Amino acid sequence: MKRRTLLSGAATLTASITGALATMRGAPATAQPLSPTPGGNTAPDSGARTMSVEGATVLVTGSNRGIGLGFVKVLLGRGAKRVYATARNPDNLPDVIALDPQRVVGLELDVNNEEQRLAAAEAATDVTWLINNAGTPGTFTAEDRRIASASTLDDAKFVMETNCWSPAELARLFIPIILANGGGAITNILSVGAWFCLPEYTSYSMSKSAAAIMTAGLRAELDREPVLVSGVFTGGVQTRLSPPGYTGGVSAVDHGLEVVEAVAQGVTDVFAGGGSEAMRAQILQDPQAFERGVI
Repeated sequence: MKRRTLLSGAATLTASITGALATMRGAPATAQPLSPTPGGNTAPDSGARTMSVEGATVLVTGSNRGIGLGFVKVLLGRGAKRVYATARNPDNLPDVIALDPQRVVGLELDVNNEEQRLAAAEAATDVTWLINNAGTPGTFTAEDRRIASASTLDDAKFVMETNCWSPAELARLFIPIILANGGGAITNILSVGAWFCLPEYTSYSMSKSAAAIMTAGLRAELDREPVLVSGVFTGGVQTRLSPPGYTGGVSAVDHGLEVVEAVAQGVTDVFAGGGSEAMRAQILQDPQAFERGVI
C-alpha cells in the first residue's frame, strides 16, 4: 500500500471536494448563511472565553508548509510571544525559523509518535495555545481510502490515528500546561469533510467527523476551565495540493487570519476558507439531497 505522508494542513482535501460538489446537478451555486455572526461563524459560547494572539505562546503542528505555515506567519504578524513550529522532518523547519529566529522554535514532531509528543510537551512548557493542524488524507489509492473496497482497513486506522487520536493525545498533554500558564486555547483544524462523505475519501471524512465530536467533548469537559476549545471547519484553501487551476479557495494566510479573528471573539465552531459557511447552510437546508448529490 502506498501511503501519503502527514500533511501540513488537516483540511487538505477540500479543494478536491469543492470541485466535485461544483459539478452536482441541481445544486445551488450559493446558499444563504444561517444566522452567522460577523465573519460567518457561529456565536461565541456562553462562557465568553476568548483568545488573543498578542503575547500568546503557540504550538502549531505540521507548520512547515500550507495551512500550518500560514498560521505561523499570522501569529508572528499579530504579536505572538513565541511560536513552536513542528514538523515530522526537522530539515523542513529552517525556513520557518528564519521568519523570526527570536520567536520561532522548531521542534521535531510526528504526531503519531508518543515519545516525540512527550518530548514536545517537555520542551514547550510555556504554551498557552495549541493548534492541532497536522493531518493526512490517507493513501494514494482510492480503493483503500474507502471501506468496502479496501484491501484492509490498515490505512483507515492510520488516518483515524493521525486526524483524531493523536490530536486528542496532544490535547491531553497540553491541557495541564495551558492551565498552569493561566489558561488559553485549543484549536483543532477540522474540515467540511466532517459533515459529509465523498466516497473516494471515506476514511478521511470518518476521521474528521470523529475529530469534531472529540473537539466537542473536550469543550464540554473543560467547560469550567479557562480554555477556549474551537473546531475549525475549513473550506477551500490554496495549497501545494490544490488541483491544477483551482482558484476557489483563500490563501493559507487568509485562512489563518479568519481563524485567529474568530477565536478572538470566542467562537467555538469556526467556518474558515472558501465555501465552508455556504456549504454548511446548503447541507442544513436539505441533508438528504446534499448527500445524494455527493454520491
